[in-house]
Amino acid sequence: MSNHNKLVKHCRHIEIDFTLWDETIISAVNANIYPLSWYLNITCPDWEALITEDYKTVMPLPVSRRFFFPVIIQPAFTWQLGIFSSDIMDEIMAEEILSSIPSHYGIRSCHFNKFNKLPLHPSRQIKKYTTELELISSHFKIQAVYRDIAIEKIKYAQQDRISIMKSISNHEFLEFVYRFDKFNSYRLKPSGLSLLRQILSNSLRYRMGEIHGAYSKENNLCATVFFIRFKGRQIIHYAAADNEGIENGALYLILDQFIAENAEKNLILCIDNPSARQLISLFKDLGAKSYPFTSIKKVFVFF
Repeated sequence: MSNHNKLVKHCRHIEIDFTLWDETIISAVNANIYPLSWYLNITCPDWEALITEDYKTVMPLPVSRRFFFPVIIQPAFTWQLGIFSSDIMDEIMAEEILSSIPSHYGIRSCHFNKFNKLPLHPSRQIKKYTTELELISSHFKIQAVYRDIAIEKIKYAQQDRISIMKSISNHEFLEFVYRFDKFNSYRLKPSGLSLLRQILSNSLRYRMGEIHGAYSKENNLCATVFFIRFKGRQIIHYAAADNEGIENGALYLILDQFIAENAEKNLILCIDNPSARQLISLFKDLGAKSYPFTSIKKVFVFF
């Protein structure tokens, strides 16, 4: 049955049935991890939602208050939200959902997902990109499209006797990210580190997360990657390297080893953070490609 003409209700946080919500997200044709209730409760504790009467189609609203006005702002570490449904979505459904956003809500930034087809909307639409690599082929076939720089970096890391360890501790990962990371152009603030700690702890608790680390021949951690897996997507959630790890190609080796171990599986390795430019560039050296999704912003905001 089509969702067209079904009642769309705006629900405050306390009005959402989280059990039904998560069932909808998990069964959605475009499921991803960011709209799961436990994840949103970390990144936007007061999030609200638009929900059809049968809970078949939902849209999270990451709402914050700015000078007492409600404003939708895309939360940190939450790169794709938008509309999720167990039905095939079209522009008519999207229009019904979008028109149900309270008219007095500002929209500073609202990211949808790559499966959402949005109608023309009285807002500024911005294209952003997710970067993906399908692992259904053999490791040999995937490696065949590696760029020369990736092949050289992997060989250098192997010659430099870099070893890869899985499931390094949360503490070691977070301390390395905070104290030693030179790979990312921005350093995480304490608030960002706190969010990352909570996401990491919960993803491990739900057996969705894993941390891989690269160690030098002196047994010093020099690069690390935090992965989250959900519904056939393995997200490269955060990666870091010190100067030695950058120089010896340790991140290339971590990702190549992951690809080797997971090749010929129905799995997509991906980076959803469109701002992780250096990591995306590295990932494209391994044959990954970028695909667009839409972010909207109202012409007016209240600050």
